[in-house]
Amino acid sequence: MVSMPSVRLQDQRSVLWDVVLVAGGLFLVGATFRTYRFFEPAEGPSSHISYSPAEADRRIESAKSYLASHPDSYNALTDLAIAYFQKGPDSYINAMNALEKARAAGATNDALFYYAGVMYDALGLPDYAANELSKYLRHHPDDYESLVRLANVYYREKKFDEAQVLYRHAVQEWPKDPTVWFNLAVVNTQKNSLDEAASDLQQVMKLAGQLPEGGYYQQGEIARLKGLEDNAIQSYQQELSVRPEYIPALEALESISKQRGDFKQARALQKKIMDLKHAKAPQTTVNNVHG
Repeated sequence: MVSMPSVRLQDQRSVLWDVVLVAGGLFLVGATFRTYRFFEPAEGPSSHISYSPAEADRRIESAKSYLASHPDSYNALTDLAIAYFQKGPDSYINAMNALEKARAAGATNDALFYYAGVMYDALGLPDYAANELSKYLRHHPDDYESLVRLANVYYREKKFDEAQVLYRHAVQEWPKDPTVWFNLAVVNTQKNSLDEAASDLQQVMKLAGQLPEGGYYQQGEIARLKGLEDNAIQSYQQELSVRPEYIPALEALESISKQRGDFKQARALQKKIMDLKHAKAPQTTVNNVHG
């Protein structure tokens, strides 16, 4: 994701929970096969270059012009790669081509590890992304965006131990950032560190004044895994009171209804879930061909 201005999350509470990366459908599936919303470092301390679209286009043209007579200039190739990166995911293939040419020409700028890691992640190549981001963190061990991104890559690959280590480090480094506390809560739930996960959510409430989308559902999952089913139901219902169409909470209640033999309630919930999924599914238009 393109780096943003250096603004701390705790100073942006009004928009904090609206800033979520869902590129490529990046939802996380836990051990119970329920879906969690996971927050990416869209806002937060950033030390990375940020160009406007117009500036990115200008730099692309400038780099191409120079490369026309100096095709092996790794500085120009690096500039071209970064400028394409700034234009967003639609330009990542061009950015990666320029980045690899820059490296082949001798570029050693450690920032290239960061850009490559972000792009590999967006392109669905987690092993390559983890490798690049890990290299960048060796040079910049406290870089917020790289650390959080790498932790998220590990989580999606079900490498929960590695994700937990990184997020525990993150909350030590940025203790007033509710995003890293929430992500740590999700990781700790998967690690069955349930008391720690509950404490993490309390920190989120303390810092942000509210839980994000899926937060009460997450609270319910912790209660369910502790065997506190009534508490879990209360949390799922609290999620739905704020977000009536939150499907994971509906699915959790449907499952509990079945377990309790309340099949009428389960069928009603199942119908609502199916209706919501159908409404959210991409619509396919079929054009009639007339002879």
